[in-house]
Amino acid sequence: MRPFFLFACLCTGLVALAAPKKEGKKPAEPVIKVVAAPATPVASLASRAVIWHEWTDKEGRKIDAQFCGLSGDFITIQTRDGRTFHFKTDILIPEDIEFARGCLDRSRMNSFSPAIIASAAADIDRLVGVVLSANKQAFNAPATDEQFLRRIYLDAAGRVPTAKEAATFLASNAPDKRAKLIDDLVFSPSYSMQMFNWMADLLRVKDTFAKGVPAFSFEDWLKTRIAANTPWDKLVSEMITADGRLCDNGATGFMLFDAEMPLDGVSNLMTTFLGTNMACAQCHDHPLAEWTQRDFYQMAAFFGATDGKDEAILGAIKKLTRAEASLPKAAVNKIADMNAFRLEDGDKQKLTFPKDYKYKDAKAGDPVTPALIAWSKAEKSLPVYNVSTKTPSQLRDEFARWLTSPQNPRFATNIANRIWKKAFGLGVIEPVNDIDDLTQASSPELMAHLTFVIKAAKFDLREVQRVIYNSKTYQASSSATPDLGKAKYLFNGPIVRRLTAEQAWDSLVVTAVGTYADNVLLRRGDDLKAMALPAGKVTLAEVKNAVDRTKKAFAGGGKAAGGKKAAGGSSLGLANGYEGDKPVSRFSLMLARASELPQPSSETHFLRLWGQGDRLLADSSTNDGSVPQVLQMMNGSVGKLVSDVRSAAVMDALKEHTPEARVTSLYLSYLSRKPSSKELITATKSLQDGLALTDLGWVLANTREFLFVQ
Repeated sequence: MRPFFLFACLCTGLVALAAPKKEGKKPAEPVIKVVAAPATPVASLASRAVIWHEWTDKEGRKIDAQFCGLSGDFITIQTRDGRTFHFKTDILIPEDIEFARGCLDRSRMNSFSPAIIASAAADIDRLVGVVLSANKQAFNAPATDEQFLRRIYLDAAGRVPTAKEAATFLASNAPDKRAKLIDDLVFSPSYSMQMFNWMADLLRVKDTFAKGVPAFSFEDWLKTRIAANTPWDKLVSEMITADGRLCDNGATGFMLFDAEMPLDGVSNLMTTFLGTNMACAQCHDHPLAEWTQRDFYQMAAFFGATDGKDEAILGAIKKLTRAEASLPKAAVNKIADMNAFRLEDGDKQKLTFPKDYKYKDAKAGDPVTPALIAWSKAEKSLPVYNVSTKTPSQLRDEFARWLTSPQNPRFATNIANRIWKKAFGLGVIEPVNDIDDLTQASSPELMAHLTFVIKAAKFDLREVQRVIYNSKTYQASSSATPDLGKAKYLFNGPIVRRLTAEQAWDSLVVTAVGTYADNVLLRRGDDLKAMALPAGKVTLAEVKNAVDRTKKAFAGGGKAAGGKKAAGGSSLGLANGYEGDKPVSRFSLMLARASELPQPSSETHFLRLWGQGDRLLADSSTNDGSVPQVLQMMNGSVGKLVSDVRSAAVMDALKEHTPEARVTSLYLSYLSRKPSSKELITATKSLQDGLALTDLGWVLANTREFLFVQ
């Protein structure tokens, strides 16, 4: 759906991204309440009043909605009934564009103040320093401006800076230039893109699940919520409590991923949001932890009234279309799946203990009574554990309330630990998917502080990262990857890391086409609404209408209407899905950011070869090296891309008037630093001897310095 049409639909009420809540559920809060200031200075996040406004497009159509976020040229707004929209500001009248920019300025002012950031960051440094001193260690030397520049761009924006961006920062003498750069990046379009990459690996985001059911609406929903900087607790709650079909409500995608294996879904949920590994307890008492099989089933019972697949619709559509040879089978199957996969809560909790249950605390086949786990006896007395299990249709809501509460013993700690690992390469507690024993942290006091900060920030992940990035600990020189088998790492500084697959790809894309790539957005979920059948009895006429709508919606990208599922990825509807700027294609490569490509990419794509996860499990990405990676950089399509005379990095270098300046420009583009005197002399002489600038770019892209975060 193009932005202009999206706004028209929004104004006329034709678009419904969120399915209506089922009877008995409390309606979603339409307004974010003003945050009360916590007791301690570090926790005093400024009040965030909601800004409502009547937005007007260039055709004079109006809509009342609250401002959620502005990222580059794209605005995110939310109507009073909870529908969220993300579109390019150029469809708005100039006055509203200026109003949106003013809202962004106010939202930045209402974030943690510089004083609070400094105080919380100083506490990080103090707590890390105490542990280092006790172990007769010290912080690494402060990172140079060049090291910090490249590190913060990769961590906060997901890519290296351009030559111009690097030169501007390095030339500045402002004492607070690092803090200003941090803020500029976390409020940039690139921030949302890299956060999607990170969350996609955590939440197992895939273009398709089950047997090729498109999940584009989940991807679009997640991108929109990230662009709106939705707090983590609210985002998770929306996923856990979502109702309806995937084509109507993108938030259902997380739960529907495991619709056919709900017990596995509960196990994944516990690992993802609580850092608790209960997988073994699904089949028997955990051999290495205190979790029992009874514990697992009692937690799973909170989802025992939830059904994720309507087999009746599948059967009805199959029966109706069996004799209709003219209907494309693949399209009909896709339509059937899109209408069958939905989240719906019944009036009975149906989960029972398995037939092979062998423990004395329950009998095989008996109904399971929902109950929450606790990591200590004292925790069970917390008010948040007072949940109601009397109404089966409300069990998911009760679970989500407990899960996302600041009183939950592990929810805030889990995400704080994961965000720390995102910045440092290791969690305060490792592994991050098993943090049951908080005493195993490299510093329990540091873990407690980070948990406190994330609660004080009201689960705003951007604010937490601002605190971490402003710490001296983060801004120290990096350490070699430690051997955790010998000792815990105490965080003398971040560890040296190979770029993630997404960071490497996005950096190469930016050197190829510049910051143009930051405004290339892939949005494919709206077209899935063409597959939706009306409520009520399924008729052959309605199925035929859905087939016709689907063909029109995906004209030119026909695979989405029912083509084959790609190995490890999908290109369903890709040709029609881009908003904003259109992606450049070179050497058979679509030069869009990793977040705007199929999720995950095909098995032969650069991203997968460089470790992008298959998304079957949370945290499935790797940074292992391989021969195919080397071959791709040396003589594959990516190697040709780097050596292309049309690349933005080369074009920027060619604008310079001397060989020395051109060499310097390329070093800034790839390594975010100027060449040393020796490097400058060697490279300049090589150019005089016939080396092309494109060759020098290829050399720099293939260095270890380019492929690692220092």
